Amino acid sequence: MYDLHESIGVVDGTLGSCAGLQSCVSSFDDRPGHFIAPWSHDLASRDDAVRALTRAVEAFSGSIARVESSPTYAYVYATWRGWQGTDDVEFLLPEGDQTVVLRSAPRAQGVPDLGRNEQRLEQLRIRLGWEQVPILRNRQRALLFVESPWDRFGPVPPNDPDLRYNADLDAEQ
Repeated sequence: MYDLHESIGVVDGTLGSCAGLQSCVSSFDDRPGHFIAPWSHDLASRDDAVRALTRAVEAFSGSIARVESSPTYAYVYATWRGWQGTDDVEFLLPEGDQTVVLRSAPRAQGVPDLGRNEQRLEQLRIRLGWEQVPILRNRQRALLFVESPWDRFGPVPPNDPDLRYNADLDAEQ
């Protein structure tokens, strides 16, 4: 069984995996049904953004069991209004930009949530007045109109740096 608690927190500048979790959504997981676009905020600092996130979650959720935050990360363990379960929600605000990457997984696994986890996050984003960051995905679909596990991702970049950047590094200057 996958331990949800082991995947909470920032590791190597990213959030944990959704692997093994049914209703998990993450900005770092490109699999169909698991991907959620990052958000962008227009606040002056990351501290302001973290405070805005935690206040919005507190206002939007029915109850919050636990909140942890730092200048770059916020973790919320919350029960949402109209939902019988509790979610672990994480927000990561990388240095140098106004992007918010996120991950959310319900504690109760094995019960399909029918997309409600993603809907709750979308309602939270709208409440904050933040925008989604457009993500260009180079997915080549195996099935014509839907994403599937059999999809391929664009050409693999070459390993040779001369070819990767179309440069001849050995050429005389």
